[in-house]
Amino acid sequence: MIAELLMSTVLYVPGWMRTQHPQAGVLESLSNTFASASVEFIRWDGDNVVWPMALDAADRESWRLAFEVATMPPEARAGLTVVGHSLGARMTVRMLARLAEKGLKVRQAFLLAAAIPYDDPDLAKMGLASELPIVAVCNPDDVTLRYVYGLAGGEGRAAFGANGTVSPVPNVKEYVTPTNITRQVAIDRSWAKHQVLKDIANHHVAFYLEYMRRVLGGEGDSGEVMVPQDMPTVEWPVMDSGVWWDVVEEASGWKLERNKVTGHFRIIDPKKKRTAWGREREMRASFDKVKLQLGK
Repeated sequence: MIAELLMSTVLYVPGWMRTQHPQAGVLESLSNTFASASVEFIRWDGDNVVWPMALDAADRESWRLAFEVATMPPEARAGLTVVGHSLGARMTVRMLARLAEKGLKVRQAFLLAAAIPYDDPDLAKMGLASELPIVAVCNPDDVTLRYVYGLAGGEGRAAFGANGTVSPVPNVKEYVTPTNITRQVAIDRSWAKHQVLKDIANHHVAFYLEYMRRVLGGEGDSGEVMVPQDMPTVEWPVMDSGVWWDVVEEASGWKLERNKVTGHFRIIDPKKKRTAWGREREMRASFDKVKLQLGK
């Protein structure tokens, strides 16, 4: 129950272009979720319209955030929860990694749509800096992370917030939003009254905050399967195996296949759509994670 997980202080670290003033309803949502906590908005220098500069600013500001948390009194840090969205979640990951290097911990962290590469080394460290398991709320259908970040974001790898990690990370639990989350959450903006626009703008923090609330309320299993990526991927119907592909492994209609010519691998879902492709090691690990989610 939510009442059992209340913290004394919640820090909210916002994402790109939202770093000076909180979006409407965000602090209210957090205050309702953590009813007995003090909610604080963390301002940082991230309103630069040039994406690479915003990335650099997030990484730089994460050191400042880590220093501020590290210098808190131990009792304050022990009662601290950090919620980060998008680039703010990236900052949170790096902050936690710096704390882990010092042997320090916060109570818990929530990573919403984290805009950081799925294989970033700091992801493997961050779990050591949280008493309770870190909650990562991911959406494989997040348009911003899946396509804008993944294909044109400049880092060349899939985002953790849309992808999860290929292999499980200690003390980190990943939750996948339902595919219809945008139909379940109202956004108080005129453009968001239209469902098509809401589906395109599904990186909005409101959707992630709502699912975070559900996770804390014990409703975290959406039943969706998250397929960790290697190379940036657009889901696409494909010819199933046959002349050019060998089936390496199969589980509940999901298939891991190898190209006979190039040797690269792909994962096909039960609807015969390519959901991921890339190198053998990464795709084998990804398929193992799919099987884990399927209970195989």
